[in-house]
Amino acid sequence: MTDEQLTDELRALGRSYTPPVAPDLATAVLERVAVRRTAGEVIRSKWRALLALLAVVIAGAAVAPPVRAAVAEWLDIGGVEARPVPSGPTSAPGPPVASGQLSLQEAGRLAGLTPLVPKRLGTPNGVEASDGKVAMSWNTAEGVVRLEQFKDRLSPYYVKKYYDSLVPVPSVNGYWFSTPHDLVLEDENGAEVFERVAGPTLVWVYGGLTFRLEGAVGKDRATEIAQSVRRP
Repeated sequence: MTDEQLTDELRALGRSYTPPVAPDLATAVLERVAVRRTAGEVIRSKWRALLALLAVVIAGAAVAPPVRAAVAEWLDIGGVEARPVPSGPTSAPGPPVASGQLSLQEAGRLAGLTPLVPKRLGTPNGVEASDGKVAMSWNTAEGVVRLEQFKDRLSPYYVKKYYDSLVPVPSVNGYWFSTPHDLVLEDENGAEVFERVAGPTLVWVYGGLTFRLEGAVGKDRATEIAQSVRRP
């Protein structure tokens, strides 16, 4: 066979041969072409993803409750520890009345702090105190409103086991617990003592103290009260 004859036969074989092709090869090639981007586009895409993640964290109140719980898991709010739990109470009694009749000066001496009174509520109907903590309450048209203020982490300290919703309130550096939740005390050894079921509560930090406000009707009202707590 001459070289010309061999060349002709190889050409004929090439025209008649159909190589095996994976059925999704064309799709894969098109997808690779479609996602081919410049280095600048890749960087911009990663920045957009990072900014979107930060927006979700900052706007925790706008995401689904399970996501909020994951973001705020084991959150320390001053002297209060917040722990998400899979379920919780559906109702709560009103907050307990502060039965003591101490003056603010007496309460401050017993607690070792200078108690602050929210201007929105005025003079409390009752004031009681213990080492590091002052509690006061008001009898309002909406019911009892209770405010507790304390230094750092008491021992035993407060643990709020919240379920469903924990809403950041940046204006007062705090969080709104929008549903009933278990309030427990835990000592330095991890032993827990159930205190009571608490209703919706605003917890915030101001002037080196932690505040718990319970009994206010709604987050907006609680925030107004919290904002009126100011040192002279």
